[in-house]
Amino acid sequence: MDNVNISKPFSVIIAGVGGQGIVTLSQLVMSAAWKSGYYAIQSEVHGMSQRGGSVNAQILFDKFPVTSPTVLEGTAKLLIGMEPLESLRYFNLLEKNVSVICSSSPVRNMPIYPNVDRLLAEIKKIEDSLIVDTDKISEELGSKGAGNIVLLGAASKKLPFTNEIWYQTIKERFASKEQSIIDKNIEAFNYGRKL
Repeated sequence: MDNVNISKPFSVIIAGVGGQGIVTLSQLVMSAAWKSGYYAIQSEVHGMSQRGGSVNAQILFDKFPVTSPTVLEGTAKLLIGMEPLESLRYFNLLEKNVSVICSSSPVRNMPIYPNVDRLLAEIKKIEDSLIVDTDKISEELGSKGAGNIVLLGAASKKLPFTNEIWYQTIKERFASKEQSIIDKNIEAFNYGRKL
């Protein structure tokens, strides 16, 4: 937590394609919000997620009860993009002073995928944007799925939750896995915190 103070509902969008861990990341954000004493609510859109289709999760949390998980146009404070094209699909929902944490690694799930450099150039127009080569980092960490947790680690600096809450949340979420999986996720989260 880098001195994040919320005075109105805080909205987060997590966008990508099926199989990238959007639901897992949204569960981690929701759990961290609850553990931090916030009211939180979430919606998910899966579409054709089993075939690599668009998936997004919208999360709202506040100090007071929230009644709708829908992020209205121009109100999202944070976008965690697992994939460049899918990230751009939600730019209309972003507020003026938004933070965008996005993977540079495309999922080419269509015959003619847009030029990646152009997509990334659009994302970089956001003043507070961070583009992360999640494929390279996942390889470096020796874990194919590490990229999404690296993005979460980077995004955690924009959210009002302590590292202790994040560690507890990650440990609980992956408690049914081997300790080495929990350790890898904590390592990936910490890697993202340093970006």
